[in-house]
Amino acid sequence: MDRSLASFVVRRGLQIPPLLFGISVLTFLIFYLSPVDPVVAYLGLTTVQKMPPEDLAKVEQQLGLDQPVHVRYLAWLEKILQGDWGFSYINKRPVMNVILERFPATLLLTLTGYGLSAILALLLGLASALRAGSRFDASLNGLSYLLYSMPTFLVALLAMQVFSVWLGCFPSARMVSVNEPVAFMPYVLDRMRHLILPACVLAVGHMAAFYAYFRSSLQESMNEDYVLTARAKGLTERDIILRHALRNSLLPFITQVGLIIPFLIGGSVVVESIFAWPGIGKLAYDAALRADYMLLMGLTLFTSLLVILGNLLADVAYALVDPRVKYG
Repeated sequence: MDRSLASFVVRRGLQIPPLLFGISVLTFLIFYLSPVDPVVAYLGLTTVQKMPPEDLAKVEQQLGLDQPVHVRYLAWLEKILQGDWGFSYINKRPVMNVILERFPATLLLTLTGYGLSAILALLLGLASALRAGSRFDASLNGLSYLLYSMPTFLVALLAMQVFSVWLGCFPSARMVSVNEPVAFMPYVLDRMRHLILPACVLAVGHMAAFYAYFRSSLQESMNEDYVLTARAKGLTERDIILRHALRNSLLPFITQVGLIIPFLIGGSVVVESIFAWPGIGKLAYDAALRADYMLLMGLTLFTSLLVILGNLLADVAYALVDPRVKYG
């Protein structure tokens, strides 16, 4: 890593705290303005309706709801900085513990789906470029448009119906079987069987997007002067693509990979909810249904940090792939 890139990483790192501060303010205000009463979310509507006013006032005082909004925000922010992200009403546990417990499952699912979609997009994009203008190329384009236009929940339900209900190839829900294997290899194989279907569903829509980005970038590279020079020297199209055009075509692709991270996290909410995958997407869905404010605010900050770091890593990868990029 050269000095200019290191300086860029440091400057971007220094921008993260104020950015997260702004996100925390917006997050707190959004949930503060929500019409759902935190006391009702905490105790339940039936319990609240049976409680006398003086008991409700005590609960509000215990939760800090009797304080002005700026006092409540500063108290919440102080606890966040101290590592105390609050208490989850529905899980009856600290928010940070719940998030860190669920995060590995989401990381496994998203990295598998992410990697699968990127690899397939690169392979199909190369195959399409090598046969540009053919029926194969046209078929791939049509298939990519079809997959990209299909909503994630529909793909998930169709995949579950075909591969779980009709064919019985893969489990339809959960991360492990009910009778979880004890031995190491059966345990790993059981995890893989449960992972394949949701990871493929997550990969489908993103693969279509990655394929379109990569194919478009590769076609632009094929019209550059250095490609025309390589053709004039007698190189084959295969050598031109693999040795010259491919690296430059990866640059916009890497940028799009970084920008699509928020949509990947959002997509995992749908996939995890349908397949009952115990990750932070399913956790966010359950927290939203139960109006667990503390958990939702913690998840918002956590995913915001992931998005910021993902975009930073995409910028660094862009500079490493293209030495011409300089960050002054």
